[in-house]
Parts: sequence; structure tokens; C-alpha cells
Amino acid sequence: MKVFLRFWSYLANPLFVPALVALWYFLNVSFTDGTIIELKMYLILVLTAVLPMLIFAILKLLGVVKSIHLPHIKERRTPLAAYAILLLILIRGGFNDLTDLPLYYFFVGVLIATTVAFIMAIINYKLSLHMMALGGTIGFALMLHASIESPSVFSIAILFVLAGLTATSRLSMKAHKNHELLFGFFTGLIAQIMTGIYFL
Repeated sequence: MKVFLRFWSYLANPLFVPALVALWYFLNVSFTDGTIIELKMYLILVLTAVLPMLIFAILKLLGVVKSIHLPHIKERRTPLAAYAILLLILIRGGFNDLTDLPLYYFFVGVLIATTVAFIMAIINYKLSLHMMALGGTIGFALMLHASIESPSVFSIAILFVLAGLTATSRLSMKAHKNHELLFGFFTGLIAQIMTGIYFL
């Protein structure tokens, strides 16, 4: 069981979540032209996954970080600041055609949550980035369901199960305390509810 939980912790890496949410949105909700979707998906993948992993690799070579899970608070500051800048570039450059507004506000919510995580790291508090990502996904799903009744209630229930599994995996690895998991979850959730109001 511990092996599975450790594997799940790597699989549910918060770097992958925004791109997966965007992919689901484009496949199930968006009415945008296919070519534009491909370009946006490429931009999202590069700015939220590929470049952050490249930055992490550079920081690891420089000895600034030691693990992809960023277990030490000081290790989180530079990656979070870099990620926030990449999100700003995405928000300003990827959605200036005024289409896919729900996804635009999703990434605004991700930026807000990332900023909170960065501020918390500055004051030496380590919230769970894994749970922040899951909380944000659930928040976006709830607001989108309230707007267009998609995703289904069953799908949202599965997201809650996955959030519980992620919390269990982080606890089993002794990566966080309970309050850090809850703080992370509600940071992501509330950020999406705040921004989701604008596309209801």
C-alpha cells in the first residue's frame, strides 16, 4: 500500500494538474476552433509543465532544490515565483482572444493560489501544493457545474475521492501535517470560487 501511495504522490504532481484540466475542458466544453485549441494546449503545456520542470532541473543542478516535492520551505520560494511569472505570461498571452473565459479564470485562480503559496513560503509556512492543485480542480469543477452542469456530480465526487487519496499519500510519506493539507486544499478551492464567479 505504501508503494502505491508513494507512486500516486508522484503521479498527482501539481505541475501536471493545470494541463490535465485544460485538456479536459477543451475536449468536453470548449467550442473554439481546433487549430486554436491545439495552439493554446501547446502553450499551456509548455508554460505550466515543461518550463517549470526545466527550471527545476536547473535549480537542482545549482543545489537550490533537492527534490521535486520541495520538502523544505526555502526551496519553494524560487520555483513558486518562477511559476507565477509563467502563469502571468500564459494569462496575458494565451487568452487575449476573449474565448474560453472559464479556463482563463481557472488560470487566474491558479495564479492567486500560487501567490498565496509563495507568500506562505516567505513567512516559513509549507502548505500542500498537491492538495492546492486538487482543491483548485474541485473548485473549478463546482463552478463550471453551477454554470453549465458539467462536469457531472459523479465526476466531482471522484475528484473528492482523488483528493482524499492524495492527502493520504502525502501523510504516509510524512510530507505534511494535517493543517498544511487543509490549508493547501482550501487555498486552491477558494481561489477558484473567487474567480469562478466571473463566468457564472
